[in-house]
Amino acid sequence: MINRDFFWMTAIFATLCAAIPAWSAEESVAASRFGYDPQDATEALQSAIDSGAKRVVVDRQDSPWILRTIRLRGDLELVLEEGVELLAKKGEFRALGDVLFVARNVENLTIRGEGKGATLRMRKTDYWQEPYQKSEWRHGLSLLSCENVLVENIQIAETGGDGIYLGVSSSDARPCKNVTIRNVDCKGNNRQGISVISVDGLTIEDCVLRETFGTAPEAGIDFEPNRSLEQITNVVMRRVKSMNNAGDGIVFYLPNLSESTHELSFTIEDCVCARNRGRGLGLTVANGKNEKACALDGALKIRNLELLGNRLGLEIRSKWSDGAFLSIDGLTLATPDADREMGRKEYSEEGAPLWNDIDSWTREKDYPGITFIAVGSDVAANGGVKFERAQIIDARDKINPDVPLFKLRDASADGVGFRDITGTLETRATDGKLVSTTPLTPETFARLFPGEAARYVKPVALDATFLTSSKGEELAQAWRDRAVAATPLRLRGSARYYVWLDEGEEGTLYLRQHTIGDYPPQPVEVSSTESDGSRVEFEPKIAVDSALEVKLPKGGKGWRVVDAEFGPSFITLEKSEGIVLTSAAPKADVFGSTGTFEFYVAEASEDLSLRVVGSVAERVTARLFDPDGEEVASLNDVDSLAVWASPLDAEGKPVKPKSGFWRVSFEKPTEGTLEDYIFSIRGAPALVK
Repeated sequence: MINRDFFWMTAIFATLCAAIPAWSAEESVAASRFGYDPQDATEALQSAIDSGAKRVVVDRQDSPWILRTIRLRGDLELVLEEGVELLAKKGEFRALGDVLFVARNVENLTIRGEGKGATLRMRKTDYWQEPYQKSEWRHGLSLLSCENVLVENIQIAETGGDGIYLGVSSSDARPCKNVTIRNVDCKGNNRQGISVISVDGLTIEDCVLRETFGTAPEAGIDFEPNRSLEQITNVVMRRVKSMNNAGDGIVFYLPNLSESTHELSFTIEDCVCARNRGRGLGLTVANGKNEKACALDGALKIRNLELLGNRLGLEIRSKWSDGAFLSIDGLTLATPDADREMGRKEYSEEGAPLWNDIDSWTREKDYPGITFIAVGSDVAANGGVKFERAQIIDARDKINPDVPLFKLRDASADGVGFRDITGTLETRATDGKLVSTTPLTPETFARLFPGEAARYVKPVALDATFLTSSKGEELAQAWRDRAVAATPLRLRGSARYYVWLDEGEEGTLYLRQHTIGDYPPQPVEVSSTESDGSRVEFEPKIAVDSALEVKLPKGGKGWRVVDAEFGPSFITLEKSEGIVLTSAAPKADVFGSTGTFEFYVAEASEDLSLRVVGSVAERVTARLFDPDGEEVASLNDVDSLAVWASPLDAEGKPVKPKSGFWRVSFEKPTEGTLEDYIFSIRGAPALVK
C-alpha cells in the first residue's frame, strides 16, 4: 500500500527543485543567462557573480558589456571569453572613488581572459571634464585586503585612475596577500598602470605597463604605502615592460614605512623600462624622522634590468646604508641620446606618445645616468648598493671618459654622506665599444665629488642648554650692539626664528606669506617655545594680503623660538621688534633669495663651515666674508653640494676662525636659474640676519 504522506512530500520536493534555477547547482554558468542587456548589463553580470557558481563565464556578445560598478566575491573564477569587452557605462562613475571592478576582503579570486584575452575599458577623457570632478581613483580593478588572487590575460585601458590598485580595506589594515598578475596589458590609464599600497606576496609576470598619462605620478607601476603599518614584502617582477609613460617606469616611494616592522623585499628580473618621461626606475626609502626610518630588514634584488631612453635614468634617494641591501646584477642603461642613435623600434607603437622625444628633455637639466641623493631630512649615511655587470650606453659624441654618467648629491642637513656603494660601471658607445671603466670606491667619489668628501664640521646645537647658557647670552649681547638692516630671507615651507627678550619685555614679528605658482595659500601655523619648554599656539591665518602679527607675551629673560609652517609658499620677516634672528639650523630652505646676511662667530669657536646645495637647473652663487671683510670662499653656480670649511694647519687641525660678524652673500648664478637652494652653517650658531 502506498504511503500517501510520503507520496505528497516527494511531489512537493520535486516541484520545489524544479523551481530552483538550474545554474545554482552548477559549477559554471554563463553570465548572459541572467539577462544580458546591451544598454546596461550590470545586473546580469552581478547576478551571475552573486549566484554562488564557482565559475562565471562572461560570454562574448555582439556589443560590449556596458557596466556600472561590479562587486566581486571570493571563491570565484571569472572567465572572460576571447574578445570580450567590459566597458564603463557612459555618464556613470560620478563619485570620486567609483571603480569598475572591486573586491574587498575576499579570498580565492581569479579573473582570466581566454585565448587572445579580453578588455576592461573605462572612459578616461570623459572624467576630465564636467560634470565630473577631477579624481585619481576611478580604477579599473581595485583589490582591497584580498588573498590568493590571480589576474591573467586581459587588457585594462583608459581608466580614470589606476589600471589595478592593490590596497587595504577601510575596515581592515590587512595587506593583499599572494597576488599574481600575469600577461596583463595596462594601457593609457590616468594615474598608474598599477598602484601597490600594501602587499605580502605579489608576482607580476609578462605584463606591459604603457602610455599612462593624465594625473601625477603617471607611472607604469608605483609602490607607495600610505601608512607605516602597511608593507611591500615578497614582491617579484619578471619580464615586465614599462614604457612610454608620462611619469616613471617603476617607482618605489616608501617614506611612510618609517616605523614599519615588516620586511621590505622585492626582486626585479629581466624587466625593461623604456622611453618614460620620468625616471626609468626610482627608489625612495626613508624620511629621516626617527631612527627606524630606514632600518627595514629584507633583500632588494635587481637582475638584468634595461633602462632605455628614459628622461632620467636610475635614481636612488634616501636609501640608508644600514637598511635592506640592494644588489644590482646586470644593468644596461641607455641615455635618450643613445636610444635615439640606436633607433630601436621594439618599444614604440605607432600613434603612442613618445614622452622622451629628444626635444622634450635637456641634458643639462635632466640626468640620464645613475644618481644617488641624500635629502635634507636624512640622518644616516646613504648607500648599501652593489653593482655587477653594469653598463651605461651614451651617444658617441656625448661621451667624456673623465665625467661618467654617475652622480652623488648630498642635500642632507647634517652631511650624512655615502658609504657601501661598490662595484664597477662601464661606459660604452652605441656600437658597443668600451670607453671607460669607473670603480665605485671612496677614492673615486672624492675625485669626482669633492663636496661630498669635504671635511665634516659639527653643527652647534641650538637647544635649551645653549639658549640658557652664557654662550646664548653672549650671542644676544653681540647682536644688541649691532645695527644692521635685515634683508628679507625667503624661506619655503617652514621657518624658525630666535627672539631675545629681556625680563618683562614683549617681542613682535610681522610675517608675510607669498604664494608660488598655482599653489593656493595655506594658513600660517605659528607657535613659540620658551627655554623651559612651555609653548604658545597662535591662531592660524593666511598672511598674503597683510602681514601676520605674532606678539610674544612677556616672560623671563632669554631666547624664544618661533616656528611657522605654511605649506607650498614662502615667507618673509617683514619687520620685528627686539632681537630677531632667522635660523639656518639644521638648514634653511630658500626660495630665490639674493642679498647679504650676517652671523656671529664667538671667540670660543674652534671651527667653521658653510654648506650650500643647489641643483642642475636651480643654481646659486655664494660668497663668504670674514669679519675683516676678506672674501674667504666663492662658491660659484652651485649645482650640487658645495662646502667651505676652515683650512687645516700643519698639524691637521682646523684654523681657528676669526671672531665677530661674518657675512654670506647669495647672488644669481651665471648659468641656470635662481630658485630653490639650501644653506647651513656649522661650527657657529646658524642664526642670520
